Amino acid sequence: MREGVRDEIGYIAPLAGVRGLAVLWVIAFHWVVLRGAAGIADPWIEALRAVPPLDALARNGYLGVDLFFLLSGFLLALPWYAHGRRGAPAPSARGFYLRRIRRIVPAYYLQLLLLFTLVMPLLHGRKYWRSDVWVDLWNGVAHGLFLHNTTPLTSGSLGANGALWTLAIEAQFYLLLPLAMPLFVRMPWRTAAIAIAAALAWQWDAAHDMRPVIDAYLSLGAHWRWPEARVREVLAIQLPAFAAHFTLGIVLARAWLARRDREAGPGDAMSRLGIAIAAALLLAASLAGGLAIPAAFARMPAMVALAMLLWLAATARGRFAISVLGGGPLAFAGRVSYSAYLYHFPLLLLWNLYARGVEGWLALPAYLALLGAVAWTSWRWVEQPFITSASASPPRAP
Repeated sequence: MREGVRDEIGYIAPLAGVRGLAVLWVIAFHWVVLRGAAGIADPWIEALRAVPPLDALARNGYLGVDLFFLLSGFLLALPWYAHGRRGAPAPSARGFYLRRIRRIVPAYYLQLLLLFTLVMPLLHGRKYWRSDVWVDLWNGVAHGLFLHNTTPLTSGSLGANGALWTLAIEAQFYLLLPLAMPLFVRMPWRTAAIAIAAALAWQWDAAHDMRPVIDAYLSLGAHWRWPEARVREVLAIQLPAFAAHFTLGIVLARAWLARRDREAGPGDAMSRLGIAIAAALLLAASLAGGLAIPAAFARMPAMVALAMLLWLAATARGRFAISVLGGGPLAFAGRVSYSAYLYHFPLLLLWNLYARGVEGWLALPAYLALLGAVAWTSWRWVEQPFITSASASPPRAP
């Protein structure tokens, strides 16, 4: 018996568009940040500045990562809840791990190979080859084991792909999910409360405490003179800090499965409108810095707003919403989102360095076209062969 999300639950079309929005949001963020850091005059950035709400959205595009974490919790929890509802044994942990490996590792490892052998020399020239070989080896091993988010020396991926730390978080989440989901199925609210409390505690301690851990990091990094602020930044991007994101996705999965086959009621439209307005107001207040909350918890209100919007998309039944999110450009972006995420950062660094002749209004569309071609190539010839070979293989006997 197959136990993947699509085999167990079916295809939730609008979530393809949500995934597309998430990756485009992250790309917009890095476009604004990296083009600005390179001192490039960009009319797209100037146009954004003329519309403050859009500018705020782009400059907070790192929240697309939060949306990805919510999506992972939502989608990957569904088979466990489906089994629990029909009284079946929990999905195979071994099968889950194998599917996740096939899904993320081949494209990720190929990207790492290109990053270290092609992108780094193109960015840094000969000095890359004369750099500290032990630092390069440490980075190679840490990235290969999905542990590169754990030290200041590796979390930035040598400045060549600063988005990769999130892949470590995802992989670590995958490792723990088969162990945590039986608890979510048996004790959903208690387990969720513990996970969210643990996330809040970690976020606070990473910003204000953890003295023994901080001192150990400073001792380890004495040769590189890691500042304490940098160490705290690294502690703030460990898996426990995002436990609430994954947990909220898991909670939404349980609620979604419970109402999947329910007919729409007379009050559903007003309820959805209320959720949409509340989510928009909460997100706007969060982006504007208008919420009086400690800085350690700054991402949490936006995360709640994104969870509300994810719920609206997952439960959408209207033809317009499904066609917009489940088809067209957003669905394409969602389909290739993993490869687009892997390559968008180093490709943008190379674009800024080598494509100075492509400027003005043409720069962003040309970059997106190139990124789309690279992402589609990786999706078609690297991601898909491993995914389809797994689904085509006969199921193992119980």
